[in-house]
Amino acid sequence: MNSPELPPQGRPQLRILIVEDEPVNREFLVLSLSGHGDCQAVGSGEEAVRAQAGALAENRPFDVVFLDIMLPGMNGLQALEHLRELERQHKAQPRRHVPVIITTGLDDDRTASRAFIQGQAASYMTKPFQAGQITEELRKLGLIDP
Repeated sequence: MNSPELPPQGRPQLRILIVEDEPVNREFLVLSLSGHGDCQAVGSGEEAVRAQAGALAENRPFDVVFLDIMLPGMNGLQALEHLRELERQHKAQPRRHVPVIITTGLDDDRTASRAFIQGQAASYMTKPFQAGQITEELRKLGLIDP
């Protein structure tokens, strides 16, 4: 088994799943996060669930997920519930669940509460945000060095 390549700071590159239906926002996140690792970007909740299923089946789980709430078809909260169910099916311990950062244009406390309580989201970012905010969230979660 090959060990992951280490970036200059000595940490392995992150595996990042970006779930965003708006192409401009998706590309912004990919550009902002590509320096921290390998980004897989999808445009729907259904695609996110398929990506998570594949990653878990390959025993190569994502290190972090950026998940938009407002998605066509399966919305972000529904997708988050499915992501957590896949982790349970693969017997992932709760401390090993992928941190999910909810991204939304809504400034809605009820939606945020539901994401944290039901879906065990790690963080919540309201759009528009800047690249520095994204990096700060990764630091807060201990995914990149301070």
